[in-house]
Amino acid sequence: MADNFPEFFDTRGLRFAIDDGFSWVVANYGDTFERLLMPLLKLLSSMETFLQWLPWYVTIAVIAALTYSASRSLKATGGAALMLVFIGALGLWNDAMATIALMLAATVVAVVVGIPLGVAMARWGGLRSMALPLLDIMQTLPIFVYLIPFVMLFGPGKIPAILATVFFAIPPVIR
Repeated sequence: MADNFPEFFDTRGLRFAIDDGFSWVVANYGDTFERLLMPLLKLLSSMETFLQWLPWYVTIAVIAALTYSASRSLKATGGAALMLVFIGALGLWNDAMATIALMLAATVVAVVVGIPLGVAMARWGGLRSMALPLLDIMQTLPIFVYLIPFVMLFGPGKIPAILATVFFAIPPVIR
C-alpha cells in the first residue's frame, strides 16, 4: 500500500472559495460571456455546416491537394486521402468535419489575435518582458488545463472547446 502524500495544511477552504468564485462569475456574468462569444459560435457553426454540406470527394480532393502542396510527397498525400476514406467508411465523416471546423475556427481566432499581439511585443520591450514568461508557461501546459475553467464557466460544449484550443494555440502564433 502506497503512502499518501502528507497534508501540510487544509485546502478545503481554498477549494470552496474557488468553486464559489466560479459560481458567482457564472451567475452574474454567464449570459454576458455567452453573448460576447456568440459571433465565435456562429463562425464555428457556419464552418461546420459548410464542411458537412460539401461532398466528401471534394473535401478529400482539397485536403489531398493541400497535403501535396505542403509536403510535396505522394506518400503523405495518399496516406491523408486514404485515412479520410477510412473515416468516412467508419461513419465518422460528420464528426470529423465538426472537428476540422473547430480547428479552423480556432486557428482563425488565434491568428487574428496572436499576430497583432506578436507585433506589439516586438515593438515594445516592456510588453515583451511581461508576456514572454507568460507565454513560456502557457506553452508547457496541456490543453486540459485550459479546458477545465472554460467548462466550469460555460458547461460542456463547443465554446469551451474552441476557447481552450485558441488558448493552447495562441502562444506560438504570438511568438
